[in-house]
Amino acid sequence: MTAVSLLRVTARGPSASRMVAVSTTTGVSTRAHALAWLSVGRRAIWLDAALAVAGLVSLQVGAANSHTDGWPYAWLWLRMVVVLFPLLIAIRRFEPALALPGLVLGAYLAGLVGQLDWFLLGGCVLALWSLAGRCRVPTVLAVAGFSAALPLLLGLIRPKLISLLYPDIADGSADQGGITVHDFKKIAWNGWPRWQALLIVVLALVFLAIRHRSWADAATARARLTDLRGFLRDPAYERVRDVLLAVAASGLILTEIGQDLFEGNWWSAPRWMPYVVAYAALILMFRRLSIVAVLILAAASLIANWQASTDIVTLYCAFGLALYRLIVTPKRSRSLRWTLPTAIAVLAVLPIITIWMPYSAMAVLFPAIRRVGFHFDFDGVLRNPWYSAIMTHRWPVSLSLVLLLPVCAGIAVRLYWRNREAARREVELEQEAVEREAEQVVLTERSNIARDLHDVVAHAVNLMVIQAETGPDLVRRGETDVLAGFQRIGDAGRRALGELDRLLSALRDADGVPDPQLAPQPGLKDVRQLVTDVSSEQLPIELELTGDPALPPAGHQLTAYRLVQEGLTNAVRHSKATKVNVTVAIGAAGIEVKVVDDGAGFDQVAARRGGRHGLAGMRERVRVHHGTLDIGTAPGNGTTIKAWIPVGVAE
Repeated sequence: MTAVSLLRVTARGPSASRMVAVSTTTGVSTRAHALAWLSVGRRAIWLDAALAVAGLVSLQVGAANSHTDGWPYAWLWLRMVVVLFPLLIAIRRFEPALALPGLVLGAYLAGLVGQLDWFLLGGCVLALWSLAGRCRVPTVLAVAGFSAALPLLLGLIRPKLISLLYPDIADGSADQGGITVHDFKKIAWNGWPRWQALLIVVLALVFLAIRHRSWADAATARARLTDLRGFLRDPAYERVRDVLLAVAASGLILTEIGQDLFEGNWWSAPRWMPYVVAYAALILMFRRLSIVAVLILAAASLIANWQASTDIVTLYCAFGLALYRLIVTPKRSRSLRWTLPTAIAVLAVLPIITIWMPYSAMAVLFPAIRRVGFHFDFDGVLRNPWYSAIMTHRWPVSLSLVLLLPVCAGIAVRLYWRNREAARREVELEQEAVEREAEQVVLTERSNIARDLHDVVAHAVNLMVIQAETGPDLVRRGETDVLAGFQRIGDAGRRALGELDRLLSALRDADGVPDPQLAPQPGLKDVRQLVTDVSSEQLPIELELTGDPALPPAGHQLTAYRLVQEGLTNAVRHSKATKVNVTVAIGAAGIEVKVVDDGAGFDQVAARRGGRHGLAGMRERVRVHHGTLDIGTAPGNGTTIKAWIPVGVAE
């Protein structure tokens, strides 16, 4: 089945982007489809984040208000969950099938605790719009139907649900510490109207008619989940996540502090102070100011420890997150040499401050304690009762030890990242070394092939040229000599073709596996035939071969053979010699090769400048076996090539 990937092109206008369908070949993965969605315009994401923040703030308005219908009497955990539901607005573009039911449930629960939030209802409409534009028709109808039916099903058990959520319902008197009958009836009867459920289905159908996509264009569930994971992990959306996290943390802290205010605490603090402490978590949206976040949240946690009757857990969690970021956030100027001591020092100084905080400093922080004045206690000591009450709330050492856990986690994560980066770099270096080694192998093999080609072609062609040049003399001698000359030319050509075929077969071997049908390399046993082929009446060659030709390794034999071959080629082609002596001495320690001709000789410096590949090839062959090569020659004095090829030297 042919897949279609969706590429998102960022737009300049209010509509964040437009979709462009691009056909691809069979087998395009769902992940490629999902990654295309991650290029959704940042303006659209920030717009959703702004709506989510507005929803969070609208719920936080009543979080510390004791006059909100039902809110102070509901379970604390339920209020904290309701405060977080607006976050689903931020993910409605990525996974609307999850955002829509969640927003509907959040709006319903907000109504149960007396916090009807229009931003949640507006988020439901936006989620419906995204649902119709991203998902397939059956998915849209199923999710919209479930979302519409969910509050109606909960409405069937609404009285029992309210009784469960408000365990302290009084008999009608607010003075007894419970919710009044008036507030209870208001919450109990203000349920989810049926027309709202019907409106969800109608809007789903209308949006489907407007934004309906083909089956291939719609995103699958796996693609949407991949999009959601990308939003939660992609560094491009880090700032958006930090803003949402900071505002949500402030809402949770304010909800806990609101419960404490409802119970009559924070009596010595100014009215604005609980809100400043709660919104201190907004510093978390600035990830780079981690040290500032640690100091601000440490101060907020210290104030909450003095004023609250119970632990503000969410505030301590925000403090722990700031400590974790201080350690783990990478920065060139930030290392564990000072971030770790800073975190430990902050945690160590908090218990000391609560023990040694003087009255003068406390009076500046909480001016209300001055109005109480000093009084003599029953033991005759002059004390300020409010100051004494605050000083009884000491910072637990155990809490500092618990807050060391995110510090340790940050160290572990930072070391993990460092080790992973080192491992990745090591793998890259190993890969580079392998590639360089492979390139070197290729270059070495090319050099070997070049030497072999030169040895084979130059020797065979020169031999055939010499034999052809002697043709006129052979014709005058008789038919027998002519036929013998042609036979020698044919033999030389066939050997050259065999060598070329072997080399070309090796070049054509794509897998690098040697061809078992290739002819074996020439060795010392072939030196006699080589001398016989080159020798003629015009150039007699004497050979002295001593030792066992089968004794040295094959590679050493090939090198000795090529040296003799190249020496004879030079004698035939360049030196105009009349006599050549070849000596090959084979021993247990190595092979000694000597080729002497009485030709014209040559200038070695000029030969190197002229690019004489044969001489370079001989030196390279001998160098591979850690041998020595000595070429003695001068113009008019002949040439002596002497080589020593040791056997048994580590190569």
